[in-house]
Amino acid sequence: MERIRTVTGTGPVYVDDTAAGHCAFEINLYRDGRGHIVGHGHVMGDSLLLGKMARGQHIEVASQDDGRRFSLATGAWNPGDRTMDVETAGNIVH
Repeated sequence: MERIRTVTGTGPVYVDDTAAGHCAFEINLYRDGRGHIVGHGHVMGDSLLLGKMARGQHIEVASQDDGRRFSLATGAWNPGDRTMDVETAGNIVH
Protein backbone atom coordinates (compact mmCIF):
# COMPACT_ATOMS: atom_id res chain seq x y z
CA MET A 1 0.00 0.00 0.00
CA GLU A 2 1.14 3.50 -0.82
CA ARG A 3 1.00 6.13 1.95
CA ILE A 4 -0.62 9.24 0.51
CA ARG A 5 -0.97 11.63 3.45
CA THR A 6 -1.42 12.09 7.19
CA VAL A 7 -4.53 13.75 8.61
CA THR A 8 -4.28 15.32 12.07
CA GLY A 9 -6.57 17.49 14.11
CA THR A 10 -8.84 17.85 17.09
CA GLY A 11 -12.57 17.87 17.28
CA PRO A 12 -15.76 16.64 18.84
CA VAL A 13 -16.50 12.93 19.17
CA TYR A 14 -19.96 11.46 18.59
CA VAL A 15 -20.77 8.04 20.05
CA ASP A 16 -23.99 6.55 18.67
CA ASP A 17 -24.89 10.06 17.37
CA THR A 18 -24.52 11.71 20.80
CA ALA A 19 -21.76 14.24 21.53
CA ALA A 20 -19.34 12.60 23.98
CA GLY A 21 -16.34 14.95 24.21
CA HIS A 22 -13.26 16.04 22.24
CA CYS A 23 -10.17 14.17 21.09
CA ALA A 24 -7.07 14.63 18.97
CA PHE A 25 -6.39 12.29 16.06
CA GLU A 26 -3.57 11.32 13.74
CA ILE A 27 -4.45 9.05 10.84
CA ASN A 28 -2.17 7.89 8.03
CA LEU A 29 -3.98 7.37 4.72
CA TYR A 30 -2.97 4.62 2.32
CA ARG A 31 -4.09 3.70 -1.20
CA ASP A 32 -4.23 -0.02 -1.91
CA GLY A 33 -3.55 -1.69 -5.26
CA ARG A 34 -7.18 -1.26 -6.35
CA GLY A 35 -7.23 2.47 -5.57
CA HIS A 36 -9.23 2.27 -2.33
CA ILE A 37 -8.22 4.62 0.48
CA VAL A 38 -7.93 3.31 4.04
CA GLY A 39 -6.75 5.03 7.19
CA HIS A 40 -4.82 3.63 10.14
CA GLY A 41 -3.91 5.74 13.14
CA HIS A 42 -4.88 6.64 16.67
CA VAL A 43 -6.98 9.00 18.74
CA MET A 44 -5.81 10.64 21.95
CA GLY A 45 -8.01 11.89 24.75
CA ASP A 46 -9.39 11.41 28.21
CA SER A 47 -9.59 7.79 29.31
CA LEU A 48 -13.32 8.11 30.08
CA LEU A 49 -14.02 9.33 26.53
CA LEU A 50 -11.99 6.52 24.99
CA GLY A 51 -13.94 4.04 27.12
CA LYS A 52 -17.21 5.40 25.70
CA MET A 53 -15.76 5.11 22.19
CA ALA A 54 -14.67 1.52 22.80
CA ARG A 55 -18.18 0.56 23.94
CA GLY A 56 -20.07 2.50 21.24
CA GLN A 57 -21.54 1.02 18.08
CA HIS A 58 -21.09 4.00 15.73
CA ILE A 59 -18.19 6.41 16.30
CA GLU A 60 -17.69 9.67 14.42
CA VAL A 61 -15.11 12.43 14.83
CA ALA A 62 -15.44 15.91 13.35
CA SER A 63 -12.63 18.17 12.31
CA GLN A 64 -12.97 21.43 14.17
CA ASP A 65 -11.89 23.30 11.04
CA ASP A 66 -14.91 22.40 8.93
CA GLY A 67 -17.15 20.32 11.18
CA ARG A 68 -17.36 17.49 8.66
CA ARG A 69 -17.70 14.10 10.39
CA PHE A 70 -16.00 10.83 9.50
CA SER A 71 -16.56 7.35 10.93
CA LEU A 72 -13.99 5.37 12.87
CA ALA A 73 -13.62 1.73 13.79
CA THR A 74 -11.98 1.45 17.19
CA GLY A 75 -9.30 -1.02 18.18
CA ALA A 76 -8.50 -2.61 21.51
CA TRP A 77 -8.55 -0.33 24.54
CA ASN A 78 -7.60 -0.89 28.18
CA PRO A 79 -9.02 1.18 31.07
CA GLY A 80 -6.67 4.03 31.88
CA ASP A 81 -5.18 4.26 28.38
CA ARG A 82 -5.23 7.72 26.80
CA THR A 83 -4.71 6.52 23.21
CA MET A 84 -6.58 4.04 21.04
CA ASP A 85 -5.83 2.62 17.60
CA VAL A 86 -8.45 3.38 14.96
CA GLU A 87 -9.19 2.65 11.32
CA THR A 88 -11.28 4.58 8.84
CA ALA A 89 -12.36 4.45 5.22
CA GLY A 90 -11.75 6.99 2.50
CA ASN A 91 -14.52 9.31 3.75
CA ILE A 92 -11.90 11.13 5.84
CA VAL A 93 -10.57 12.75 2.64
CA HIS A 94 -12.46 15.98 1.91
